[in-house]
Amino acid sequence: MATTYSGRDIALFVIAFFFPPLAVLIKRGCGADFIINILLSLLGAIPGIIHAFYIVHKYNEGHEDLERGGLHYQQVPAEEPTRVTYGSSNTNQ
Repeated sequence: MATTYSGRDIALFVIAFFFPPLAVLIKRGCGADFIINILLSLLGAIPGIIHAFYIVHKYNEGHEDLERGGLHYQQVPAEEPTRVTYGSSNTNQ
């Protein structure tokens, strides 16, 4: 399954490469993730960059999160009336 990223997420990946805490601050706000990223960045550039990339990827705006109910299934009529097929529905139409 290919992951799609919004333009904002791609910009955050670029920002995360040069200044990781800023990308985490923009994505998650001033919270635990931001403090963790500052501490990791103080340990060295690579841990901070990896954590920032992880945060931007984990909280990606371009995917449907199954745990939050982003994808709903409903019965779809099949060609045989006795057979029921399940499929995804796109409610944006």
